[in-house]
Amino acid sequence: MSTTTNELISEYIGRLRVGGASGIEQYEQRLNTNANDPDVLGDLLLEARAALMFLQYGFKVAMRDRPDLRIELDKQVAYVEVKHFREKEQDRADEKAMLEPSDRLVLTGELLESEGAVAWRQIVDVAIAKAGQYVSNAPNILVVESSSPSLELMLGTAVHVYDEEVLKSDDLRLRRLSAMMLVNTCSIAFRGGQSNVEFCQTAHASAPLSAKLGSALRKIRMDLA
Repeated sequence: MSTTTNELISEYIGRLRVGGASGIEQYEQRLNTNANDPDVLGDLLLEARAALMFLQYGFKVAMRDRPDLRIELDKQVAYVEVKHFREKEQDRADEKAMLEPSDRLVLTGELLESEGAVAWRQIVDVAIAKAGQYVSNAPNILVVESSSPSLELMLGTAVHVYDEEVLKSDDLRLRRLSAMMLVNTCSIAFRGGQSNVEFCQTAHASAPLSAKLGSALRKIRMDLA
């Protein structure tokens, strides 16, 4: 394990301790166990970033395994599963195309040809695949932390399609998902004001978010530093 990796782990663990998160010891062990695998470590550290995001907005946070986080606000509890979407090859191709002189409009974020599924479909597929990790009889939130510009502004469509999938499916676990959040870690989107977090509740959750929790989650913005 390099000194840099040691320092990175220590930094996040320190910030979680200062923020008052619980369950840190087991989480730190997971980080150290995967310290020599940059991809896995990067995904795990995004769980810390999500935790710090919730802590910043007054939530109590417990680090867990499955699902990744337990959050609480005024004695109202929800569970959070975190998924990382890495930068895509198409993103790099889009960036290169935009830097080249051209009189034509550059179409970006087209993932169907390169990855076999459009961005919003990829979010839906992840939400369905994680059904077994959602806690029963409690609100569950899927947080997608995206390093890919291709996913920006795709959450609303993804949740709408997920709702349609729920109605067609006999898998009642899909109804445990109460909301999704999309954190654009690589940029800031403009939708009537600066925001790098998209939030949308599902329509058929067996344990919907309370109005208080929904309102609090809708206000969240993430520090990209």
